[in-house]
Parts: sequence; C-alpha cells; structure tokens
Amino acid sequence: MMRRHPVVLFLLLTFVFCLPFYLLLNLSFANAEGRRLYVTGLMWGPALAALLTCLLARIPLATLGWRWPGGRAAWLSYLLPIGYGLFAYGIIWITGMGKFSTEIYLPYARRVIGLPEAPDGAIIAMMLALQLSMSFVLNAVMALGEEIGWRGFLGPRLVRRFGFGAGVLFTGLIWAVWHYPVLFWLNFPGDPPKPFAMACFTIMVTGLSYVYAWLRETTGSVWTAVFLHGSHNAVISLVFTLLTVETGPITVYAVDEFGFMLAITSVLMALWCWRHRARQAAMQVASADAPS
Repeated sequence: MMRRHPVVLFLLLTFVFCLPFYLLLNLSFANAEGRRLYVTGLMWGPALAALLTCLLARIPLATLGWRWPGGRAAWLSYLLPIGYGLFAYGIIWITGMGKFSTEIYLPYARRVIGLPEAPDGAIIAMMLALQLSMSFVLNAVMALGEEIGWRGFLGPRLVRRFGFGAGVLFTGLIWAVWHYPVLFWLNFPGDPPKPFAMACFTIMVTGLSYVYAWLRETTGSVWTAVFLHGSHNAVISLVFTLLTVETGPITVYAVDEFGFMLAITSVLMALWCWRHRARQAAMQVASADAPS
C-alpha cells in the first residue's frame, strides 16, 4: 500500500497525527495559549503525514514544491486575501448587511497593544501594521504545516489522478472535513445556525482550493499556498470581521468564514481560476499546433 496507494497512506497518517490534538482541543480546559499550541500541533499533522509518506513510499521530497515562486507570485498570494476580503466585506458595508466601525476593533487593539494613553488612531494603525506583518508571519509558519500536506502532497496527486476540476474539488472537501472535529464544537461569530455555518465554511474552503491549486500549478511552489493561507488567517476574522458591527439579524449570516459572502466570493474566484486555466491550456495547444 505504501508505494501503490500513497494518498491513502497520507490520509491515514494525517488522522493518526491529528487525533491527539482533536481530542485535546475538544476535551481539555486549556487557556488561550494552550489551545493555540494544540492548534499548531493539529496544523502540522498533514506535514508530518506527507513527509513520512514520502519516506515510506520512496517519493522524492522535491515533489512537495519547495522552489521559491518569485516575488510577483509571492506578493500576489499575500495580497489576495486582502483583496477578496475588501470585496466581500465592502459589499456587506455598502448594502447595510453590516456596518464598518471600530467599535469592536479598537478595544481589541488596545488590549493587544497595551498602550492605554496612545490616541485611537495610533492604536488602530499599530494594530493593523502588526497584523499585516508579524501576525502574517506567525500564521504562515502554522499554515506551512497544513500546506505541505494539502497543496504540497495531496492536491497535485489528486489533480493528476482525476483532473483539475475533480482533483481540486476532492482536495477542498478533504480540507474542509479535516476542520470539522474542531469546528463542530465551536460557537461561530454571532452564533448563526451551525448547519448553515458549516455549509458556508465548506463552500468557502472548497472554492478557495481552486485558487490555491491554480497558484501551486502555475508556480510549482507550495509557498504560494503558505502565503495565501497565512494572510487569510491574519486578516479575515481578526481585521475584517472585527471591523464589522451588526445592523440586524442578517449580519451574522453574512460575515466571517461561516457567512455567505466569503462563500460566494470564493466560488467566483474558483470559476475565474478554472476558466483562466482552461484558456491558458487552449493557448498552449494552439501554439503547439501552429506551423513553425
């Protein structure tokens, strides 16, 4: 099985490595620091599974995509979550589904920064700068563990086996289900109905998987996925969601990773990546068939 079915081996090992952290996150009464450590362990489960699978199945580690993607692709990966966050939350703010406000964000920033005498504007500017830099770095380190597994190992193999559309779909669904043992016990922002929240989260994760896969395929680098993932975790919930206050019952259904706006936005991006990839493939075929 090790050499003939490496994907099955990877999934089994991922479950084995992640199971202790699933249990700790759901059964312990750890404080925020303890839960952060558990989440870090959980996120590195797919990486350990991928590395061990490569060792046991004699798969070269170079296939995980270690090459540097180049500055342009790296910046694109970093900036994408800021861009689709502005798109999704901009619609929320403009339509009145939620209101842009520092009412929640400012007290949060003051607690984090710890400078009680500093002006409000300075606190907000410092917090945003730290989130876009240091928080991104910390989240990217944690995301590296996931992405070595999902986009380094699993995604490219499922794409080769099933094609881009189905392969990325399966990768996205596996990635979403991997979150379920933790998310099932969480209270979502504003407590929307759990089935609705889980459905939106699944759609968002699956849709974003096409963006991750397109960048991974285009650059041959897993680092694009790491930067995209790290940036997303740094800004979506802790910047855009905290800068949004309720204007009515619809707000909790629209915001964050468990609302419909990011789900819709991710589907739109997935369609763009799929169509752009198809056009690129058609152009390559036409170029190859053209007389020299």
